[in-house]
Amino acid sequence: MDIYLGVDLCRKNVQMSYFEEGKDEPTSIYQLNNAETYQLPNVMFYSKEEKRWYVGNQVSTVRFQQDGEIVEDIVGNIDSDKHIAVEGAVYTYDALLLIMLKTHIEEFLSRSEEYVLKGLTITLEEYHPKVYQVLQKLCKELGLAEDAFYIMSHENAFFQYVMNQDEKLRTNSVAMFEYGPEGMEYYRIDKKHQGNARIFYLGRESLKEELPYAMLFEDIESLDQKFAEIAKKKMRETYISTVYLTGVGFTDMWIEQSQKVLCDGRRVFMGQNLYTKGACYHAKFGAYEADRDCVLCTEGSIPFDIGVCVGELEGRNQFYPIAIGGREWYNMKGQVTLFLDDTNRIEMLYQDKVSKEMQREIIEIHGLPKRPPKTTKISLEVELTDERVGAIVIRDVGFGKIYPTTNKIYRKDFSIGHIES
Repeated sequence: MDIYLGVDLCRKNVQMSYFEEGKDEPTSIYQLNNAETYQLPNVMFYSKEEKRWYVGNQVSTVRFQQDGEIVEDIVGNIDSDKHIAVEGAVYTYDALLLIMLKTHIEEFLSRSEEYVLKGLTITLEEYHPKVYQVLQKLCKELGLAEDAFYIMSHENAFFQYVMNQDEKLRTNSVAMFEYGPEGMEYYRIDKKHQGNARIFYLGRESLKEELPYAMLFEDIESLDQKFAEIAKKKMRETYISTVYLTGVGFTDMWIEQSQKVLCDGRRVFMGQNLYTKGACYHAKFGAYEADRDCVLCTEGSIPFDIGVCVGELEGRNQFYPIAIGGREWYNMKGQVTLFLDDTNRIEMLYQDKVSKEMQREIIEIHGLPKRPPKTTKISLEVELTDERVGAIVIRDVGFGKIYPTTNKIYRKDFSIGHIES
């Protein structure tokens, strides 16, 4: 049976959802010994007796029954240089994170001999280079193909979840309040039409100063009143069809006045597994915006495609994409092979995903040996190092034994801000 997994990896816990054949929506996974929570704590226990690792909620039981070593705050310590010694073996925190995630997934898959993992999407609370590297290793260790594995932001997971719900729930804008240990944040998805294309703008606003997490433990009546005031203001800004409430701070214990405000002419849903389900929809169906005439614009996503000019047709530059934008910068990469025809120049094109306007940049490759037309083969790769900076990497591949490679590599850096302006 084909299984598609969505994983939400946060600092304190991990959540998992899965799609199986015959189901219309994902099912969230709980630990076998605790069916009341989907949040699996990022904690591990090595049993000296069984010579194996326990993860998640299982640790709370087995740690008092067996002799062993417990490891906590694995994601929070990912930058630590500390090494953990367990039964003669020494682990770094990134190695432990890999073991923890792999154990979670393999334990779930072992629940049925028929389960075969076909796709995995992991959504992150925030990007971290070491976590990203661990997840790349996880993909390889699980034997997944590159196109069956994806890493996305919480914002993207929210969008994927919303777009896979009934269309009636997103007739107008869609909002979400997230209330967690860092305080409250507000998200809103707005839709605009440009020709035949639909443009979705996903904005994010911090409400941490107005609604810190500490208010939950001080005066819940004041919290309810303050949230009701803020919610009323936000609901007046535009027409909103649906509101989602997520995060451990949201409970039925204190939402009274604010509930009346939110439910006035709108549908309201509260739950803790929105991100993992959004990731699961992506693992099963792919990105909603792919193969549809729509664009997702979020903070941190790259607003243009990067490609090369492959000639002109009817007086217009022909754009061949290398890296597709509208996604997180760490997912924006691509590679293409080109044959140069009596030239050492490459025309790069940056195409705005919304306006379709193009900016041009000519890159001259110096130092290539003189070769006959179409015998200079180069590899052209696009890579981004963060949200604002990227590079075009050009490698001389050569042309077989006739014209061997010079092994020369050329790098042209570019600034996202410079292109946008």
